[in-house]
Amino acid sequence: MKIVLVHGVFDLLHEGHLEHLEQAKKFGDYLVVSVVNDRYVTKRKQIYNEKARVRLLKSLRCVDLVMLCNGPGPERVIRHVKPDVYVRGTDYKGKRMPESDLLDDLRVKVNYTKSMPPRPTDIISTICK
Repeated sequence: MKIVLVHGVFDLLHEGHLEHLEQAKKFGDYLVVSVVNDRYVTKRKQIYNEKARVRLLKSLRCVDLVMLCNGPGPERVIRHVKPDVYVRGTDYKGKRMPESDLLDDLRVKVNYTKSMPPRPTDIISTICK
């Protein structure tokens, strides 16, 4: 069985997230989603807490397992899950991530999905207008 791991905040779950997850699932047989813990979401105000984000993700057909990431990055989850493939959006393509060294050491293949608008900040901006 080929395990695929996706990591992110997934706040204000939207169609772009769904497309990202559906594309990620195509890289393997079993899709694990690692969700950033509330205490590590620092870039902006949250819409949903970790419990709600996990619940929403668990309801998606393409997702096989959702895990709360209890660290500032996905390294603990990567070590635990030992994925065959790690998937990020194309906005990460060509960039070194904090987890890149670990992924290299474990020989985990990194694949990218095509980013799809809208972004949560765009949705919020539209609502506020």
